[in-house]
Amino acid sequence: MKIKSLTDAIKQFRDNIEDSDYANLGGKGKYLTVPYRLKFVREYFGERIRIITDSYDLPDNIHKFKTEIYLDDKLVSTGLSKQTQSKDKEFEKQSTVSCGRALSFLGFFGDELATAEEMTQFLNKPKPTAQPTTNGTKSLRQAANDWIAQMVTTAQHSKSQLYFEKNLTPIREEFKSDLIEIAKDPLEQLRVDTAYNKLKTQIQNKGTNGR
Repeated sequence: MKIKSLTDAIKQFRDNIEDSDYANLGGKGKYLTVPYRLKFVREYFGERIRIITDSYDLPDNIHKFKTEIYLDDKLVSTGLSKQTQSKDKEFEKQSTVSCGRALSFLGFFGDELATAEEMTQFLNKPKPTAQPTTNGTKSLRQAANDWIAQMVTTAQHSKSQLYFEKNLTPIREEFKSDLIEIAKDPLEQLRVDTAYNKLKTQIQNKGTNGR
């Protein structure tokens, strides 16, 4: 019996998406919800998949969320989010966002790449009046652009998603301070996450077409 592969799962997931599966946010677009994607993954892989979300307390009443997805007891994806507000149900929302990011990084996302939960949060966030800087000299947007450029270059020299992650590891250390600052800005972090997801999909498609 053929074991269901992750590549086959992603292909079936994307092939089966219909317009009615998207959550409609009015003029802000249509997005796949995390529960929709979770349902598919759990039904497809059954007991082979484990999804674990933990929260960590940080200073200033901030909570960090980390979701890890294991397939056949192997860690295949990680998603992070951070609660910086004390709004009602914000804890639950950020837990869902971290899970959604982990699923997106694994390849389970719609045409939009961001989840409904993330977009609702980011689109309702007040826009800053000035562009903050990472170290007093570089704007967060420029820092995000530099990191995205590094990911693009790395992706061009990576024959698989596994090699992409492996090649990014030392570069992440080099950009560590910038990445920490970028993570504090939801909009810039969303741009980085979106670029990351697109590159992983391109690598996967390149590998599939090359077979």
